Amino acid sequence: MLIARTPLRIPLGGGLTDLKPYAVRFGGVTVSSTIGLAAHVTLLPSIDGRFEVVAEGRVETAERLGDLRHDLVREALRSVDPDHPPVRLAVWVDVAGQSGLGTSGAVTVTLLHALRALRGETPSGASLGGEAARIEVEVLQGASGYHDPHVCARGGLLRLDYDGPRVTAREVAMTPAARAAFEGSLLLFSSGRQARTKPSLDLLGSHLEEALPVLHDLKALANELEGALEAGDLARAAWCIGEKQRLKERLPGHFVDDFVRDVTARVRATGAAPQLPGGKISGYVLVCCPDGQHDAVRAALADLREVPLRLTGTGSTVVAT
Repeated sequence: MLIARTPLRIPLGGGLTDLKPYAVRFGGVTVSSTIGLAAHVTLLPSIDGRFEVVAEGRVETAERLGDLRHDLVREALRSVDPDHPPVRLAVWVDVAGQSGLGTSGAVTVTLLHALRALRGETPSGASLGGEAARIEVEVLQGASGYHDPHVCARGGLLRLDYDGPRVTAREVAMTPAARAAFEGSLLLFSSGRQARTKPSLDLLGSHLEEALPVLHDLKALANELEGALEAGDLARAAWCIGEKQRLKERLPGHFVDDFVRDVTARVRATGAAPQLPGGKISGYVLVCCPDGQHDAVRAALADLREVPLRLTGTGSTVVAT
């Protein structure tokens, strides 16, 4: 049995500039980090000549690869081998899907890593990220840009640059003290909300020309955030994180409603900086507390569930048992 694990991620700056229509024309930039929450896949040989998939609380079996209904599983198998023999797969994620924490990108990477390990291959994070992004962006034309698979596959606090599908990555250079201070300033809360990303991004894509000034500002803000983190300027980093949320709310798409206005206002009243991750109204609220506002934020968001948050430096991994 093979067990693969891929971390989820929190986007901090530049999100939405990794979407294909923008990244191809202008190049995108994101700053983000993998976190302790993860997607998991177990892979075993078939025992009856059929495909078996356990995912999202459902069990699916199929005689032929093309009959599998789970898009990510079917296309991951097909990408590795168009004539892939039957296998048994189970997929688990530490959070609910459609959460805003990059679950589909992490799941696709995890599936590919397990399937390639079954063939004796040891793909790099860059290779896994590229293959997973191709499936999500090109094959399925889904609710995703190039960002999530690439950061989840590689792992770490990364700056990613997008020249269309060509992606380069580098670690955000921080001293250990600055990194610890930044990580310690972050809080994560779950609202329990779930929403599909594709309708939001479809709306953004259909109004891309009018969105360009804001997307350009988001890209510039990612550069500023990287500089603030490398300088250990926590106050400026927090401002960048909060400003990203303000900019997103100006975009065509599903990025703001009464819930978002209420939650962000409560956080801002404490002096902290809120951001709802992802290309929609996320089920999570990320907060940066540059001046130790943690208890005030917890009181302000007492109706939400706090989720332990840990930044990680390891990408996708696979083990055999």
